[in-house]
Amino acid sequence: MVRSLRRNPWAWLGCGLLAGMVLGSLLPSIPLHGDATDRSENIIMATGFVDEGVEAVFFLDSLTGLLRAAVPSLQRMQDYQAMWEANPGADMMNAIQLINAAAAKATGAKGAVTRPAIQPPQSPRFVMVTGWMDVRQGSSRMKPSRCLVHVAEANTGIVMSYLLPWSPQMHVSNQPLRMPMQLWAAQQFSTAVIRAQE
Repeated sequence: MVRSLRRNPWAWLGCGLLAGMVLGSLLPSIPLHGDATDRSENIIMATGFVDEGVEAVFFLDSLTGLLRAAVPSLQRMQDYQAMWEANPGADMMNAIQLINAAAAKATGAKGAVTRPAIQPPQSPRFVMVTGWMDVRQGSSRMKPSRCLVHVAEANTGIVMSYLLPWSPQMHVSNQPLRMPMQLWAAQQFSTAVIRAQE
């Protein structure tokens, strides 16, 4: 047999394929998931998996600062079974107030480094991506989705992360779900300075 392997390269290929199939059957399969993000002048869209095999579409209107998400119905075409809404513009303003208040309080501490207060942007510039986090807490009927949507505002450097309340039972039975998104976290990641237009 060794002699036939030396003379026939196709036999080597066959042995390699056989070994690959044996090793592949021993290893666990890991599904791949892809998310997408795109934007035009005033809207940003993204997708993300809220549960295994269930994807949501996210829509951020840069002019109004409103973020919406929806999951299509399993049973009715041209219908969304679940819809959520958040207002990153308002949440950013709340985060600015909290960060500025914390900075003002820290300024009074001995040896504290002072930094300028964050100014609310006149024309917010948002970017958005989705991510995955398996929080899985909550009641048996409603749980956080596996998808986080992260919205950043470029002028302030503030990033806000949102979770969607999710019910697989409601999705399968096609019961309408209309809820606000839950703001999971908001923090300033960069200390951008807004300069006056000249």
